Amino acid sequence: MMSKRDLILQTTLELITELGFHATPMSLIIKKSDVASGTIYHYFKSKEELIDTLYSELKEEMGKAIINNIDQDINYKEKFFLIWKNLFSFFTDNPKKFEFLEDYANSPLIRKEIKEINQRHYEPAKNFIESGIKLGILRDLPVHLIMNLFFGNVATLFRMISLGEIELTNELFENTIQSSWDSVKIN
Repeated sequence: MMSKRDLILQTTLELITELGFHATPMSLIIKKSDVASGTIYHYFKSKEELIDTLYSELKEEMGKAIINNIDQDINYKEKFFLIWKNLFSFFTDNPKKFEFLEDYANSPLIRKEIKEINQRHYEPAKNFIESGIKLGILRDLPVHLIMNLFFGNVATLFRMISLGEIELTNELFENTIQSSWDSVKIN
């Protein structure tokens, strides 16, 4: 059974992805969560804090998913492909979470410090990219740029499939990952 706190977060996710940030007042979250107003304010001081908490927890979940089942004995390229697939799987398994994260990260509502604080959830991925640069496997580009190129490729493929713009095949999937790899690897 879901805790009241988790129910509030889940309801917020569903309402915001359906209605948007501005059309989702705390009163509606309270009503749809079926919790007392005092309960929601027990966990979250404001709508801003509620949204920031949801963002942070989803970022943490995504950060863990990225490095899920990474075998340290496989080579760098295989790890790159596996991390790519892990991120894509996270998106396909959690389309509302993807939508919320994309919308909030690109909205004027998010504060710079919230984005910066949540970068910690990507520390393993950042370390992976840094090691690839140091080993001479990846291009000597800013780590943040490579991470955004990587993320952008995965997000674009997922978005195009979700919108019905392209049909996913194994060949397309593998070629897309290969293209992502080719864009950042040295030779």
